[in-house]
Amino acid sequence: MIDHEAEIERILDGPPGRLAFRALCGVLGRAGSPGPLVERCEQRLAAWPDEVREAPWSWLAALHAGHSRPGWRLARSIALKSLHYSTVDPPFPDPRAQPEFRAITGLDLGSFAADHLAAVVRDLPHWESLRSLRIGFLTEMDGELVADFAAAPGLARFEALNLIDIHEDMWHFEKPPFRPPAGRPLRLRHAGLRAPDLVSLLRSDLVPRLRSADVLVCSAGEARDLAACPELAGVERLAIGFRCGRNGSQPLWEPFFGNVIAEDDEAAEIFFGQADLSGLKALTLQGTPMGLGREGLGARGVAAIAGLLPRLTELTLTQLPLGDGPLTRVLGALDPERLEKLALVDVVATDVTAAAFPGSFPRLRRLDLSRNQLTGAGARHLAAEVRFPALAHLDLSGWTSSPYYSRPAVQPIGDDGAGAWAGSPHAAGLKSLNLSATGLGSEGLLALLHSARLASLAELDLSGNRLAGWPADVPLPPTVRTVDVSDCGLDDNAIRALTSSGPTPALTAISLAYNTIGTAGAQALAVWDALPGLWQLNLYDNVIGDDGLTALATSRAAQLLVELDLQQDCWNSARRPLAEPLPAEVVDPASFPNLDAMFLGVVDEYHGAQYSSGFPPHVREQLATAETTRPELVAFLTHLELSEQETGTGGDRDFRPAAAEKHREHVAEAREFARRMREGAAG
Repeated sequence: MIDHEAEIERILDGPPGRLAFRALCGVLGRAGSPGPLVERCEQRLAAWPDEVREAPWSWLAALHAGHSRPGWRLARSIALKSLHYSTVDPPFPDPRAQPEFRAITGLDLGSFAADHLAAVVRDLPHWESLRSLRIGFLTEMDGELVADFAAAPGLARFEALNLIDIHEDMWHFEKPPFRPPAGRPLRLRHAGLRAPDLVSLLRSDLVPRLRSADVLVCSAGEARDLAACPELAGVERLAIGFRCGRNGSQPLWEPFFGNVIAEDDEAAEIFFGQADLSGLKALTLQGTPMGLGREGLGARGVAAIAGLLPRLTELTLTQLPLGDGPLTRVLGALDPERLEKLALVDVVATDVTAAAFPGSFPRLRRLDLSRNQLTGAGARHLAAEVRFPALAHLDLSGWTSSPYYSRPAVQPIGDDGAGAWAGSPHAAGLKSLNLSATGLGSEGLLALLHSARLASLAELDLSGNRLAGWPADVPLPPTVRTVDVSDCGLDDNAIRALTSSGPTPALTAISLAYNTIGTAGAQALAVWDALPGLWQLNLYDNVIGDDGLTALATSRAAQLLVELDLQQDCWNSARRPLAEPLPAEVVDPASFPNLDAMFLGVVDEYHGAQYSSGFPPHVREQLATAETTRPELVAFLTHLELSEQETGTGGDRDFRPAAAEKHREHVAEAREFARRMREGAAG
């Protein structure tokens, strides 16, 4: 029996987060949502960022199906889209008819979402609390809509507005102009716009409070015009993407250095050479991906920021063809005494860059060196030779996605690099550690689990590595709250070892996707002492049979679980036959009483199709219309786009039989590419 008020207090006393918010709302609903308790939650949640007080897609789908979740009053943002395959988006929120949306303060409309923006413009007077809006990939065809938005009186209350995504490559379309009327100053503290639009706002004195900007610059002339705005002196945070030229050439399915765009270099030299950025504290330079490389400004362009570097507290360089030479000069120009965040992501950094780090960064809390070409030597140098007394977040990951349809980009630090950080004195304050797709194996895993240094670790990502099992009698660190071991080659024996290794008192979420967990593994999960405390359990694309699913459901242990994923890919050789229904116990409301989202059935990742909901059509229809069906299941079943033709037949394209061999190939390829980059063979 759960003490609802005590559980709510425990959540409120913990770190804010989207999953924590959903867990809190679930328990609040089970407590009956009494007015005084709701008011107490509302008061305590005022200290949480609005973006983590997010109503998930499943709440929106349930509302469309006629079921309103009890947490809407507390929500301040909405996940408008599901990240799962073949789910159908519910109708866009209508605050005129649905009071659930009137407390929402921020909307992220996503990309190519002009229809959603049109609805916001139409209903803006009814979005009473809306203060932040984000949308990407608008095109010249949206000119009239953007003009209507610019003229809307409700725009005056916005504090943050993004009409661009800083990652856009600007190859295929132009942007419509955004020109609010003169004489009506805005409250914007942040704006994300094309350079001409930002110039117009600054010169018209419409954004006197602006302190942060994302901007895309598409020519040397735009760079010059923007640099001439003296109002930039008040900007403290700037993210800028130069999109002044393009190349687009790339080797097919091979990692490569990338394409340096001379026009981007020229525009960067103009802008940073002429702009008054005397108030700047945080700078981001964003390039674009190009196959297995990257494209954007190069050494000349990044040299143009040299004069700014000593006074920055945050620097992010991402998806740029830079390499060790420019990066070592950047590191030499930074003030280590001042820096709090450093992200050098996908910029062809090797061990040479790691060796160029100065001896101490006393205030650095976040270090992100992901998607580069570090090996164990570089990771070892950072762990042993550089002082990071304040470091709380470290990301040394590569990149990984679906093992069916993509290849990873490994950053090959391996067991050597992981072991170095497991024993580093600078790991003592780490809250999050990301070692996804790093060539980690059993030796490195053992070093991490045995580490006495990782005494504060809350988030651990080991996905995309071949761990070859789980060590017996070695528990997860007791402070860890979330673990990702997706696509790690874990089978039933590994799950038995994990679940019997010892207590995990803080664990709230685990992803076990893309492994080989069967019935025995599910039965071990069913009696795991961590299950009663879990908020999220991701078992996507495993091989669990009915007995295992029934054991998991009938254990009645997962009392706090808010999200459960049991979907399988169509190429999984052990996936459920389409006509075979899931055990009734899986969807019994008593099995997982706190759920607000569940994902079931067979999907085709490549085509974005769903071949089965987990039930034959007639059963699905009965469940979707029955009054006794749990709301989150109704939301799922009524928001699927089911394909009538199955293209994947399973078995012959299952990634598992060749996974270990392919992983070795990818690691070897990454090590060879890292060697070439260290030696300057950019090609």
